[in-house]
Amino acid sequence: MIVKKINIKAFAGIKDKSLDLSRGFNLIYGKNEKGKSSIENFIKIWLYGIENSRSKLNDRKRYMPLSGENISGELMIEHEGKSYIIKRRFGITKKEDECEILDEITGESLQIEYRNEPGRYFFDINLSTFIKTLFIGQLGVVISKDKEEEIMEKLTNVYNVGDENTSVKKVIEKLEKKKKQLLGIRKGGEIDLLKEKNNSLKTELWEAYKLAEENVQNEENLLRKKDAKSNIKEQIQKLDLYKKYIKKIKLQKDYKEISSYLVKGEQLKRKQDAIIEELKKGEEYITAEYLDEINERCARYLSLLDVKQEKLNKLYKSEEELRVKNEKMINYKVFSSMGSNIKEKIYTLKVDQRNLEEKLNDIINIKNSIAGFKMDISKQASSISNLDFIKNNREEIERLLNSYKEGLKELKYKMENQDYSKSEGDLNSLNKKINCIYFIGAICISAFIYSMLKQIIPIMIIFIPIFIIIGIVYFKYSLLIKSSEIFRKNNISIDELKERIEEYEKRLDVYIKKTNSVSYEDFISKINQYDKYIDYKDNMILLIKNKEEEINRYDITKLKSNYNRNKGVIASLYNVLGCKSLDEVLEQLEFYEKQKEEILIKEYEINTINKDIENINEQLADKDDEIRKKTHVLGLENIEIVDMHVKLREYKEKINKMNEIKSALKSVEETYKVLIKDRNIDEIKEEMKQIISQDINYSYESEEEIDSEIRAKSNELLKIEKEIKDLEHLIEKRYLGKREISEIEEEILMNEEKTKKLEKEFKALELASNLIQEAFDEIKKNIGPDMNKKIIKKFNFLTNDDYEEAKISEDYKLKIRNKGMLFEGEILSNGAKDQLYLALRLSFINMLFKNKRIPIFLDDALVQYDDERRERALNLLMDENFEQVIFFTCQKIEKIILDRNKYDYNLINLN
Repeated sequence: MIVKKINIKAFAGIKDKSLDLSRGFNLIYGKNEKGKSSIENFIKIWLYGIENSRSKLNDRKRYMPLSGENISGELMIEHEGKSYIIKRRFGITKKEDECEILDEITGESLQIEYRNEPGRYFFDINLSTFIKTLFIGQLGVVISKDKEEEIMEKLTNVYNVGDENTSVKKVIEKLEKKKKQLLGIRKGGEIDLLKEKNNSLKTELWEAYKLAEENVQNEENLLRKKDAKSNIKEQIQKLDLYKKYIKKIKLQKDYKEISSYLVKGEQLKRKQDAIIEELKKGEEYITAEYLDEINERCARYLSLLDVKQEKLNKLYKSEEELRVKNEKMINYKVFSSMGSNIKEKIYTLKVDQRNLEEKLNDIINIKNSIAGFKMDISKQASSISNLDFIKNNREEIERLLNSYKEGLKELKYKMENQDYSKSEGDLNSLNKKINCIYFIGAICISAFIYSMLKQIIPIMIIFIPIFIIIGIVYFKYSLLIKSSEIFRKNNISIDELKERIEEYEKRLDVYIKKTNSVSYEDFISKINQYDKYIDYKDNMILLIKNKEEEINRYDITKLKSNYNRNKGVIASLYNVLGCKSLDEVLEQLEFYEKQKEEILIKEYEINTINKDIENINEQLADKDDEIRKKTHVLGLENIEIVDMHVKLREYKEKINKMNEIKSALKSVEETYKVLIKDRNIDEIKEEMKQIISQDINYSYESEEEIDSEIRAKSNELLKIEKEIKDLEHLIEKRYLGKREISEIEEEILMNEEKTKKLEKEFKALELASNLIQEAFDEIKKNIGPDMNKKIIKKFNFLTNDDYEEAKISEDYKLKIRNKGMLFEGEILSNGAKDQLYLALRLSFINMLFKNKRIPIFLDDALVQYDDERRERALNLLMDENFEQVIFFTCQKIEKIILDRNKYDYNLINLN
């Protein structure tokens, strides 16, 4: 896969921008803040979407355009010979996100796996793995393992079956899933359910045995309860008959009272009519409810009056407190004239005055230090005698001293290297010896020539060694003569040098006398003292100049003016408030603001109370109107509401009296009805005969006692009837929804057989899972050495070093062995650590994507490399032969390296 084109409509600070990319190496250059990292993240988000995060600054907020537009754009890619367009749009929330994969040629919308994460479809890796391999952000080479990434799993699958998509882990997961289906952690597996069912079946069987035993007891209890029921019914019938007997006897006596009750009823009716006439007002009657309603309204009215009085009392108290506080505020009128933010102004005045005072003190201190420096310079100058003379002749003295020293050094050297063993007398003697050699040589040569002419061979042979000896002797004496000549010349130059040194010493003596020096050493000491003084003076002058520049930075006139002005303001505050410091003024201000705040609160409270009183007055007026309308019928409209309850009580007493008459009349009427409800005395006698014929042996004296006994027996009868029904229902429904014991026992046997079969299956699954896991772990062990070799090879190439070994842990922590010592990769320099983890990333890519038909993205990934290692890193990227490299940088060194190595690449400048 490669990225062909990037179309950004709106992303972070980038708007309407397009980039065309090619196969191979793409170098995207741009200065800081030109959007390099944003473009790289655009590619990542278009391939994998925006991660869900609740942080305050997640990717959705980070890359949302400030203009308010939604994030949108297109990414054109090529994958396995086909071209695609990934068109995406991101809203404020995930619900508003849109993602569409189009065929670039036809524009047809395609349905692919992982539609919202197309990168998983094209790379077959998730986002975490993508970030740890192909996507290298700014200063983000270092990686660590997390739960989401799948690098080790895919590598293990490749080594295991040669196919990264055939996941051993998934096989193990399926086995574990099947095991959980059989035996779950929360007792939800098939075996758990079968065991639970077996327990419930055994419980059901035990309950069946228990119910069979209980059924016999229930039937016996039922027979006993039915006998008790018949007995109680018979007793109730006898009690009813006895009650009738007593009642009829009593009725015979009550017939005599009928006439008296009739007279009493008529009297009561007349009294009732009289009171009703008094309570009638026009077409309406005064009722207790009507009076209660008026009473309630009056009570509300009086309650409001009480509330009003409370509010008035509170108002008078608050107004008095406000008056006292306002009197206290008279002393602080100065603060009211200072406007708002008084505390801030005083603090500003305090800080400003302190700063002004510090600056003025600094200026004084600087001036004092300048004066001190000048005084020190004068002291130093006064300690040096003949200062002006030395100053005027210092350069000449320096040259003379240097010449004198050089002359002495040269003289010392020549004197030390002069060979005094040679003398001029020796030179004369040597010259004589040389002349003698010349003479002997001339004779020998003449004799040799004569023997040659005469062909006298023996003589010629004799002369050959003679010539050699003469040559050696000549060479020796020539060297001696040359050495003597050099000695003579050195003597001459030494004499000349001594004369020159004497001249230097004469001139120095003049300077020594001029400077009143005792000796040459004293003269040199004074010169050194002068030089130290000049150095000190130069340093002091530079220091004075810096101090003067420091003073010049201040506007002294303005500082003094501001200081005096602030001082006057502070003095006036002290005078008005009787304070001695600004801290006391601030305390007074704090009291003032507190009082002011309390006054505002009190004024608000008074306004609130006044509004409440106004509201209460309105309510009182409304309630007064309502009460007057209600009491108009009673003729009480002119009575004060406070006294209204007295008149209402009179009407209430009349109504209560009428109710008492009504109650008495009702009682008389009910008694009368009871007395005359039977037809005649003869029928009562007939009934009495029926009662007497029964065998009733009771000693009850009243109907109430009989009724009480009948109620007791009825309750007892109801209780027994309920118990009988419960027993009948229990016996009837004994086997409702219950199975036979034999059926339960048969199901228990079947359930146990199935449990044993599934337990065998679980053990087989567990054994298979353990074996596969062991094989999987063994394969992971084999991956490590291969990975270590790849990492150390690439790391050594990048560093041009010879590290011996690299080791990678499960969580991608790296260790390096160098010169026999194994140490953590974290202790390397930042640059070396980046190179180590780049080697790790490239090793992952080599093992995951063997054909390298993928792009790799780098954003200033080599920023911590030196120039040599940067070049090696670029060479390594080229040698890796990726289908596409997209390299973002803000430096021009990468372009220089690529050009120098004559690599083909596509350069893109971000303007």
